[in-house]
Amino acid sequence: MLYEFKGYRPVVDASSFVHPQAAVTGNVIIGKRVYIGPGAAIRGDWGQIIIEDGCNVQENCTIHLFPGATVRLQEGAHIGHGAIVHGATIGRNCLIGMNSVIMDNVVLGEECIVGALTFVKAGEEIPARSVVVGNPGKIVKQVSPEMLQWKTEGTAIYQALPRDMQESWKACEPLLPGEEQEREAEDREKQPRKVGNGLEYRPWTEAKEEANPNEVNEPALEYGRREFTIEEYLEMEASSTQKHEYYQGEIFAMSRTKVDHNRIVVNLTMALGTKLKGSPCEVFISEQRVHVKANTLFTYPDLSIVCGEPDFYKNDEFNLLNPAVIIEVLSPSTKNYDRGEKFKLYKGLPSLTEYLVFDSRSVLVEQFVKDEKGNWSLRKYDQLSDEFVVETTGSPLTLEEIYRRTQFSKLPH
Repeated sequence: MLYEFKGYRPVVDASSFVHPQAAVTGNVIIGKRVYIGPGAAIRGDWGQIIIEDGCNVQENCTIHLFPGATVRLQEGAHIGHGAIVHGATIGRNCLIGMNSVIMDNVVLGEECIVGALTFVKAGEEIPARSVVVGNPGKIVKQVSPEMLQWKTEGTAIYQALPRDMQESWKACEPLLPGEEQEREAEDREKQPRKVGNGLEYRPWTEAKEEANPNEVNEPALEYGRREFTIEEYLEMEASSTQKHEYYQGEIFAMSRTKVDHNRIVVNLTMALGTKLKGSPCEVFISEQRVHVKANTLFTYPDLSIVCGEPDFYKNDEFNLLNPAVIIEVLSPSTKNYDRGEKFKLYKGLPSLTEYLVFDSRSVLVEQFVKDEKGNWSLRKYDQLSDEFVVETTGSPLTLEEIYRRTQFSKLPH
């Protein structure tokens, strides 16, 4: 059923099919060849919901949003049975598995696949062609061409379904046993695999991928239930376009950063690079992965400083073992982790003598320094006029040069 709300009436293209037992309310725009299954609740009461051409929202799905937001299902998005999309943007040709939950302000890149029962936390930005599974959702691999073809074929079946429903769907009374016509009985037994427009359904187990040592080929539902070895992680990371952390068998996608975060990193890199010239220390940018042998952590700090010759895991020149200083710039989604659990993990590095944390939304520096007895002390700086010294290298820094050109540095604080 379609319902008007506060003057907004749903807009539905004539080529689409909305089941009468679905509830579509208010400010909702539905494009061409869209299928909306029974039990779906699409509620544009507090903002706008846009469902673009060729999407399908299957049985018992919920599409909703918080006040003032917009939900957009881009062309060809495939929302599996019982899934919830709340205040999110679903990219073109994505697949959301059955009973998954996609929370507020999530931006899912195009051609992603989200496994069944996955929970994607609010504010996550998922790069294009990522396979996401688990609770909380984690990126475990890239969508292969074969998997994408399988997804696209499955969605094509639903894109053909609206026309089939318009032509042959109708309410009816059931037949009593023994009343079936001969043809009906035969058809029930055959259970044909081909559906609308001659398209053939095939489960994913029939879609064979080419062998690739950098991919883990197993059913998507299993990703959240297994542990990865260090070797598997390193192989996957070698071909990934997204950075991931590794810790005790689990792999975690690292969040993207905003402009002020990047400005602070660039300012620090330039300042430290200049001040370390001629010293035995050198600064590495965030592309340099760090490995903590004591607890298995592999991660990408924003900056790290090595004094002397760098040491690497298995001499691979990828995984640094001996940073003396680690620098992290806090993002809203990672600040508690960087200040807390991640710092604990970094303490497993025997070489580490200093940990610097820079806020990316206010002027604030936290400097943790280890003394000869292994005890850590904390100093804080929160004025643009403040100056401090990186104890390990003797490099003076001012907060004014670190926070140069950030949007908030000109605000009262």
